[in-house]
Amino acid sequence: MTITLELLRIGGTATLTHYLVSFCQTVFHQRLGHRRLGGKLFRNHIRWHHVYYAGDHMVSEKYLAEHGNNTPFFLIPVAAVAVAAWSFMPLDLFVTHVAAVALSFYAHVYLDAQYHVTGCWLGRFRWFRRKQLLHFVHHRHANTNSAVIDFFWDRLLGTFRSIGGEDEPERVAALQLPTNRSASPN
Repeated sequence: MTITLELLRIGGTATLTHYLVSFCQTVFHQRLGHRRLGGKLFRNHIRWHHVYYAGDHMVSEKYLAEHGNNTPFFLIPVAAVAVAAWSFMPLDLFVTHVAAVALSFYAHVYLDAQYHVTGCWLGRFRWFRRKQLLHFVHHRHANTNSAVIDFFWDRLLGTFRSIGGEDEPERVAALQLPTNRSASPN
């Protein structure tokens, strides 16, 4: 197999894996984190994350909801997917798949926490500030913007709400965080 085809095969596996993880994160967040059907996941998410970060209090000096973290609960379905992948994927694609699952999962957890930290180093990037504001809309309207990274899933699922879609224009202004003058326009 040529190097180009091999890179395409591995890159395609990593990309598809990320989007699978991203879709699952969005749906689990919607269906389990914001509905009583989620049981302990629902209670943890609402009791900690949405209590600490509600109303006009969206950021803090450090991330506050570590003890209400639902991440361990998602390791069971992730392990099941890994076992299933092991049974039908060649070793190189399996390793790519597992690495992409881990990186994507970590990125979701990390970004969700960083959205709520004052002065986060990622705040210099416009893409981060936009995703952060979309996440803050979710905290004001819990049935919208359940994605953490890929908000196009919310568009496809009919749960997207734009930053300008806020009911009260002054709330949009409150969501806007001050930008660093030396911030990169990227």
